[in-house]
Amino acid sequence: MSIRNNILTIILFAMSVCGYAQNFQVNARIDSTVIYIGQQCNVTFDISQRPDLKVITPVFKDTLAKGIEIVEYTTDTIADKDGYITVRQNYLVTAFDSALYYIPEFPFVAGGDTVFSYSLSLKVLTVPVDTTSQEIVINDIKPIVEPPINWRSLITKIAIGVVVFAILLVVVLLVVRHLRKRKMQPIIVEKIPERVKTCEEIALEKLETVRREKIWQAGRVKEYYTDITDVLREYIEARFGIVAFERTSSEIIDALYFVQKDYPEQLGLLRKIFGTSDMVKFAKLIPDITIHTDTLDGAVDFVRQTKDNKDSIGSTKEKKF
Repeated sequence: MSIRNNILTIILFAMSVCGYAQNFQVNARIDSTVIYIGQQCNVTFDISQRPDLKVITPVFKDTLAKGIEIVEYTTDTIADKDGYITVRQNYLVTAFDSALYYIPEFPFVAGGDTVFSYSLSLKVLTVPVDTTSQEIVINDIKPIVEPPINWRSLITKIAIGVVVFAILLVVVLLVVRHLRKRKMQPIIVEKIPERVKTCEEIALEKLETVRREKIWQAGRVKEYYTDITDVLREYIEARFGIVAFERTSSEIIDALYFVQKDYPEQLGLLRKIFGTSDMVKFAKLIPDITIHTDTLDGAVDFVRQTKDNKDSIGSTKEKKF
């Protein structure tokens, strides 16, 4: 009983394989196996398949095989009587070197199965030359013929060259003469006094650089607030003459007691900026996006509102002069 079952299973398996393999077939042919250089022939692939089956075919660019160039490509679908269809791919090819060319097998894939086309060959011959024919006369290479001298054209070119040379010579002499005159005349250079930037101008330029870089957008929030407070510390040292980099934020505020009367609001703004920066640097606070711009704007306002008006007046006078 088991032998009958095994035989039946083998028969069914063989029938299913045969049935699946017949889902599509590929036939490759060439209409001429021998051509002369530059002549053309057709290479055709006929794919017989079910209408609902999608067959993946080879894709060629400019050549079908090495040395065989594709001139034209056409495709057509033909309905068969048994319900199948034939997809015909035709390649018009040519070759320009005499040789025996080999067209290999190409894979056609459908439903996980691969069918290879037949390999083909194409022989390309050179055009024969009948050297014994009396109609063909092979002559030797003729010597090089020297053209006659065109004296008129030659004299014209020489005259133009002489005129151009004379003009260039005059220009060179004039330039040399002008340079010699300039060397003889004393050159008076008026030295413009270099204007020294004020501490508030330097601070505002550095704060504007911090604003343009926007390093907080790249996640460098701590570095952003450090840059702002470093500019303020440098400005406070230059403006009020106190040591700022070696002191904490609260110590800087205490050291500015002597300007409390003149800048009470500005010191409150400075205390707020230092407080926010310390929370970011030491408490790892991540402020809201608006706090980033507000802190930088506050630093700019502090510098502008506490600048030395005497320096500003002096700078203005210097510009007028």
